[in-house]
Amino acid sequence: MAEDQSSLSQIRKIDNSRQWLPFITSFLLIFLVVLFVWFFRGGSFKLYASLFFSIYFVTHQIWLSVLFMGVLQNIIFLPLRLIGNVLRQPLNDFENELDQVEEKQQSLVFSKKIKDGNLAIVFYIFNFFVNAIAFFSAGRIFLIDFYNKPVSHNLLYNWVPYPQYPLNGTDFRFPFLKITSTFALPWTTIFMIIGGTILFSTILRLIWRLIRFIFKRNQKILYARIQYNRLLLTIGGFGGVLILASLFFLRHIPNAFQGILLIVDLTRQNTPMNFVTAVGTFITTIHAGYKNNSLAASQARVAGIAPEIVAKVFKEKMRKSVKNGLILGAGAFFITNQIPSAFELSIATFEVMYIIYPYTFGKLISVSTNKIKNINPQNASV
Repeated sequence: MAEDQSSLSQIRKIDNSRQWLPFITSFLLIFLVVLFVWFFRGGSFKLYASLFFSIYFVTHQIWLSVLFMGVLQNIIFLPLRLIGNVLRQPLNDFENELDQVEEKQQSLVFSKKIKDGNLAIVFYIFNFFVNAIAFFSAGRIFLIDFYNKPVSHNLLYNWVPYPQYPLNGTDFRFPFLKITSTFALPWTTIFMIIGGTILFSTILRLIWRLIRFIFKRNQKILYARIQYNRLLLTIGGFGGVLILASLFFLRHIPNAFQGILLIVDLTRQNTPMNFVTAVGTFITTIHAGYKNNSLAASQARVAGIAPEIVAKVFKEKMRKSVKNGLILGAGAFFITNQIPSAFELSIATFEVMYIIYPYTFGKLISVSTNKIKNINPQNASV
């Protein structure tokens, strides 16, 4: 009888179905259930609407409230960015692990990591859904017509001062240059410029090959050469688009401008604002692609991958980034043709914050991440 009880206890130890899920996984499941119920009952929208009109109560300007809303959201989400930086290496290791597994088995590996309570994966899921709901709720505010129709009291918390209508500051003003005259260079001159550029680049390469043995140990010269090569790789990634843009510019060189103050009614659609949004989306996509591709190229070089392969992959990825930028930019232009400009202003704020993040908040997050890893090195390999 004792042997039967011992065998039964051993089976229970082996049988994972009888074990409780790890605390972190259980917390994630409970949180997601509560989050989705709160979201579908309008809780997130009410929170963002209350936050927006609280800002409006202070600024008394719609356009200024839209800008502050975007900045405040980025500041609130800084702690999540900090945690994401601390857990970046475990996430990279998990991505590498998935790459080595067959596509059919990837979902099983992912599920197992969640059941095991992998902190990095659980945080990734948590962060994804929180950000998705946050940006969806923030954008939805500017799609409803609260400009002309008084906002429902049910959308605001009791402590939020109800806005007085008509709302102030619905016009957004920003300086704009209008081209009033252009001239075109002759095709012979254009061909000479293109040929001269190619010839100059070729001569530089020949000179470097002849004298590079002299500067083999000069770190400053080598660093400058590396930066020059990176510039060529970046340009080469979207060389076709750059050539077409250059030809268009040389045939339409502005020679007269007029400074104007563009006034955009945020309650209505505005074509110049649509164009600005499209260009901003294109630039943001290119910038994001360049930062990610540069990081991947640096890691590949450290791993000892041949420079020729790194350069080829970098160029291909940059071409994809340009293609994605063109598609997203065109999509942004046509979509925003149908909606009020307040939504576009919120997008523009997000894009600006995204571009300047690596040079502002990103530096603060990087310093904080290094301090946390120095205090507890185990955080780097959770």
